Amino acid sequence: MPRFKQQESVCSVVRSLDLLGDRWSLLLIREVLFGTRRFDDFAAHLGIARNVLANRLAKLVAFGILVQAPLRTDGARMGYRLSAMGEDLIPVLVALMQWGDRWLHTPDTVPIRLLERGTGREIPRIALRGEGGNALGLRELDWAPGPGAGHPSLAALLAAYESQRRIEPRPIPQAPPAAPARKPSASQPKASSEKAPAARKRRKA
Repeated sequence: MPRFKQQESVCSVVRSLDLLGDRWSLLLIREVLFGTRRFDDFAAHLGIARNVLANRLAKLVAFGILVQAPLRTDGARMGYRLSAMGEDLIPVLVALMQWGDRWLHTPDTVPIRLLERGTGREIPRIALRGEGGNALGLRELDWAPGPGAGHPSLAALLAAYESQRRIEPRPIPQAPPAAPARKPSASQPKASSEKAPAARKRRKA
């Protein structure tokens, strides 16, 4: 598998965009997700120039995202399928689809619904999840230097990120309110001080 040169960015986002940043690469992965395998079908579905298609397919194969496989048992014609590396991109593609469905469409114009084959139900919206399964928003995310953070090209960037880092104070649990003092009910006996005069009268008698 081709590797990036040492002088190129070590940022995972930059490297991913260098490989997948143009629209044709992700659209080819979309096509394979929906069952397209043949070169001619890619060209027909996407309306892409054949030389551009050949270039993008070769690039995705070279980086290990697509693999060529026989379309028939006799091996006369070859097609394309996702490798394990390519299948790891499915959540990325689905997240893009769901984002577009939510923000660029109305409920009545969503073009395709993705279903779980076993149940026939629409898959839930992809979200970041914590260890306990809870959804994580921006305020719940933090970062820490990784094993490759010592690369010289990252020092200034990570220092800038650290200076921008904001840790908000955690909420302090509130103590439960104190229970109100209980008033004596009418059925409770009166205080002993009220009985003192009656006791003095008995002693005089």
